[in-house]
Amino acid sequence: MEPHAYAAHDATALAALVAAGETTPRALADAAIARIAALNLRINAVVETLYETIDDQIAALDPAAPFAGVPYLVKDLHTLVRGSRLTQGSTFLADHVSAADSDLVARLRRAGFVIIGRTNTPEFGLNAATEPRLHGATRNPYDTALSPGGSSGGAAAAVASGMVPAAHATDSGGSTRIPAAACGLVGLKPSRGRTFAGLDHGEGWSDIFHAHAVTRSVRDSAAILDATANTAAPAPYRAAPTGSFAAAADTAMPGLRIGVMRAPPSKLPVSAEYLAALDTVAWQCRALGHRTHEIAIEIDVPRYAAAFTLVLSSSVAATVAAHEDATGRSASAADFETSVWNAITLGRTHSAADLNRAVADLHLVAGDALSQIGDCDVVLSPTVARAPLPLGSLDTRADDFGAFLASVFAYAPFTSLWNGAGAPAISLPLAWSASGLPLGMQFVAHPGREDVLFALAGELERTIGWRARQDCLIAALQ
Repeated sequence: MEPHAYAAHDATALAALVAAGETTPRALADAAIARIAALNLRINAVVETLYETIDDQIAALDPAAPFAGVPYLVKDLHTLVRGSRLTQGSTFLADHVSAADSDLVARLRRAGFVIIGRTNTPEFGLNAATEPRLHGATRNPYDTALSPGGSSGGAAAAVASGMVPAAHATDSGGSTRIPAAACGLVGLKPSRGRTFAGLDHGEGWSDIFHAHAVTRSVRDSAAILDATANTAAPAPYRAAPTGSFAAAADTAMPGLRIGVMRAPPSKLPVSAEYLAALDTVAWQCRALGHRTHEIAIEIDVPRYAAAFTLVLSSSVAATVAAHEDATGRSASAADFETSVWNAITLGRTHSAADLNRAVADLHLVAGDALSQIGDCDVVLSPTVARAPLPLGSLDTRADDFGAFLASVFAYAPFTSLWNGAGAPAISLPLAWSASGLPLGMQFVAHPGREDVLFALAGELERTIGWRARQDCLIAALQ
């Protein structure tokens, strides 16, 4: 298959071609390799290739698997891929090789995906841009002077540029939704407990860490969640089953009650361009028969921000401590970017009681936000506050970790609340700036109700659509 023809399909379509005998898994892998070779020097999305494992993966495929033979990339953060490096974007972990697959990766393999490499991430995922010292900056395919967002920026840039039709992404405060918004993609953060986030049978960062994918289409996102959702294995949390997500994406739910949130709880500013786009999307929802009304969510923002900062810094400190124990090597400031080292040193000052209180505060404040949604089925807001940022805008050389996080939240003030709430949230590419840049819109449902999000997302994709914009970008990237 020609690389350009390959890049024009979503994962579901590629799997159908393989199932029909019109192409082969090897041909798809070769097309993906060619696309990466042509584009990665410009975009820097892929930081490790696993091409030597492709033939063995193909030989082990179940031809009946839903995505048999489709190439896939896994983010270089918290998620083990047997025989590959897991650096977390950090020079301190640059030589760390995984001996086994994470549960999520095993599920992806059973679904038929062929894992061909790993994507770039900021150090420990602590940025809404993807510019780690270890691997360098990932660039937005729409404009290489701009950021693709973060922390799943490598994944989003790879999918938007047609290297793969879908890619693994993770989200601790917006890290799937922010890059989806910046790169014109579908990006779902599932409910707490819906999937194992790469950490298998334990919590992910006090379980604000949720894993799924960035995709070109709603149907891919839904079908991948069907294939990877945890329905049986023991876990600290498990989201209630709601049936097939792929079926939900094909079935409209009429008359949804949609609360439109124009301002984040922090009252941080949102660009006029984004607010105008939000109004248009709300009108489009009404045209489909849904009911909209404006809502404002009022929470104790300083309390939530302090708890979120404590959980993040404690989690990074614990990750580094585990690596120190495993290797006998002591971490030092020279091993990390400034803001990350500051997070580690801050995390080391917290007690178990501090962390316990912080997790309780996250749940209490986020629970308060959920209670204010009332009878809304869905909350609609901008995903981020402005169009994609220039590279270097979110500088990890900041001396104060709290101040650095404040700069991240100023760009993305709508996303992190839903991690604390454990609610599913999806960014959809429903609007575009005057200069042709993606403006993602976020839809949030009650915990466990991804089916509602997929029903609305599928309806919006069928009636408004974004495929033409994606195809134009892919055609321009030769």
